[in-house]
Amino acid sequence: MTPPLPPFSPILEIRLEAARRLGCEVELLDPETGYLVELRHGADGSRRRVLQGGISPLNDAMAFLLAGDKHHTAHLLHRAGFRVPRGARCLKPGWFPEEEFSHHTGLEPAQQLATELGFPLVVKPNRGSRGKAISVAHDAATLEAAVRDVWQRDYLALVQEVIPGIDVRLDFLDDDYLLGYARRPVRLVGDGEHTLGVLLQREDQRFAGPEFEQRLAHEPLWPRELGLDAVLPEGEVLDFATPILNLNRLCLAEPVQPLPAPWRAAAQRIAKVLNLRHYGIDFKVESLAAGPEAATVIEVNASPSVVQMARMGHRERALAAEEKVVRAILGLPG
Repeated sequence: MTPPLPPFSPILEIRLEAARRLGCEVELLDPETGYLVELRHGADGSRRRVLQGGISPLNDAMAFLLAGDKHHTAHLLHRAGFRVPRGARCLKPGWFPEEEFSHHTGLEPAQQLATELGFPLVVKPNRGSRGKAISVAHDAATLEAAVRDVWQRDYLALVQEVIPGIDVRLDFLDDDYLLGYARRPVRLVGDGEHTLGVLLQREDQRFAGPEFEQRLAHEPLWPRELGLDAVLPEGEVLDFATPILNLNRLCLAEPVQPLPAPWRAAAQRIAKVLNLRHYGIDFKVESLAAGPEAATVIEVNASPSVVQMARMGHRERALAAEEKVVRAILGLPG
């Protein structure tokens, strides 16, 4: 009988389960956090690789750094002919010497963009993941507050136009489509009987337990006056529609399968621009039927995670994707 997995980081959980299925030995090298592990394969353990967190080792260092820099990624993709959001950079004052990059420093770039485009605007860190510190500014006051909030964790805040449409995420390994999904916001309809906690769990079992409750306490979309034990009157709607959809927040997703050929070709072109092997791309588009030429590339991820898809009931599909990734990491025939 296979022994149970030790307490690995949740980001690594699916990848390591896939590695076990492929006959790999998995050794936990940092028991305190579970973020450092070694995979070994073969009778002599000759195929081995150390993994740190969810970082994909399949991309070279420069490709990883570029994909992690949202502004420079957008610059390269725009240069290659892809649609990207219009935006501005706001450097944190004092980060660089006063005479350097003065035209990008402070709140003025954000204010100029607001004058040109109006509100709402999306504000986000230049680097980061999981939707942290991303918000929507609806006026000058919330714009300033959002930029200053980003400066608490990143020296560079990006302010961008809001792109309408659905959110589509597509994950690839080289030219192989791993999985994808279309995101949609949670929408609860009261029945006068069941609590918000019950309604949320009916939507998705991820919306239960102490970890979710802790995240919900910091979710700006959640009405502060309502607890999970509140009951909505029959027919009353609680809609969490927002330009920012992230599976770590009040968001659901439906798998995209199969992937139309034009979308596959567009993703492969993006990978070549950024020199990526393992990657996920976030698009905004009216529908997949519209084709990638009508889409805007929002972000590119150089270490896509399938954890949330597994938690939403697509575990076998997530494991199949991760098995391909592990084979590539260790150079195993596939």
